[in-house]
Amino acid sequence: MNATPTLELLDPTTLTVDTNVRKEAGLTKEFVASIKEHGVLVPVVAHRTEDGTVHVLMGQRRTLGAVEAGAATIPVLVGASPEEAERLATQVVENDHRSALTDSDRAEAFHQMALLGVSANVIARKMGAKKAVVETALKVKANATAAQALDQGLTLEQSAVIEEFADDADAVATLERLATENPGNFAHRAQRLRDERKNNALLAEACAEAAAKGLTVLEQDPSYYDYKGPAALISTLTTPEGERLSETDADAVYIGIGYSGLMTRFAVADWKARGLRKDGKAPAGGMTDEEKAARREVIENNKAMDSAEVVRREFVKTLLARKALPKNAQKFIAHASYILTKALNKTELTAELLGTGTGYGEFTAYVDKPTTKPETVTLATMITAYEANIDRTSWRTRYSDTRYYLTQLTAWGYEPSDVEKIILTDPETETEETTESADEPEAA
Repeated sequence: MNATPTLELLDPTTLTVDTNVRKEAGLTKEFVASIKEHGVLVPVVAHRTEDGTVHVLMGQRRTLGAVEAGAATIPVLVGASPEEAERLATQVVENDHRSALTDSDRAEAFHQMALLGVSANVIARKMGAKKAVVETALKVKANATAAQALDQGLTLEQSAVIEEFADDADAVATLERLATENPGNFAHRAQRLRDERKNNALLAEACAEAAAKGLTVLEQDPSYYDYKGPAALISTLTTPEGERLSETDADAVYIGIGYSGLMTRFAVADWKARGLRKDGKAPAGGMTDEEKAARREVIENNKAMDSAEVVRREFVKTLLARKALPKNAQKFIAHASYILTKALNKTELTAELLGTGTGYGEFTAYVDKPTTKPETVTLATMITAYEANIDRTSWRTRYSDTRYYLTQLTAWGYEPSDVEKIILTDPETETEETTESADEPEAA
């Protein structure tokens, strides 16, 4: 304020409520009844303009409640007009103390201050918020789709994901539905979408490079035993004289995404037309509908496990960053001792989970710091052992130690993905059989 404020008793209906960072006043019957009985006990803060109008700066809810209650007068602390940015910052702090603001309210305040030319650093300092949160809010407010999602009740974190996929209407619709119907699966689906987008970009780039070299990009993998097209992999072909082909003889290629990343299989688009010979024959008959459905399930669940790993390990990082160990951590450490050998030679993963550099020297320096808690490092090592024991086929093997680990993470607040729930909810089908890695490619 620019001058000493004065306390006045004013008719609440004569006051002008300035634009407030709180979009909903939140007037409850109990709140209005309290004003009817006791009046407004805490003065409203306002300023008087040159034309004599009194504008409310803080106390929007009390002012509107007094109007609703029919109060004749309320106490108003009247002072000179503050700077707009200061007003917004003060409102956020004052409103948060009285009744927590929504993510949408807070983001709107950040947005208004940014429009006034205030930097994210200054906004964070004035609002008592983290700079990263302010930057995320401003990014969301700058995107119409994400801003609408925030206004409709999604959290700031969820709305930031909507902003990430704002150019994909189907992805946005799926994520908005999950945010309402199954919020626990929101992060998992978002990661799956990221993985799919990344893989599609890799495929598009690789296919473009292959086409530029004059190769025909095949839509189906000629190595599938039920493939009936004219193409064949060069590894299965020979010349009429029996000589094996090399990559330089290929005029086609199949490109897909396997477990280890991008894969390229060189082929001949029409081996019969080129007078080549092919080794062996494809099995008689094709796959049944049931076999095709089972194959699709394997491929989809394997991909889902890949995405779940990213989300799960992000949760573990936040878990290990807490000041105190989670409940039953010591029991978990003791229980995990038998699987500790799985963590051997996995120091980089342990370092990643702890948020340190992955180099041996960096990890050692972290462990040697006076502030590092040995029990946190021990917990991270035990978690590493379990993480090293999980792969994209774990939903099929369903080992008891994997189930124990996921059960403990869930107790600590982790939201398992649908494919991880198969491991958690199907204890009777545990098997010790060895399963194939199912390195099924995603078609180009």
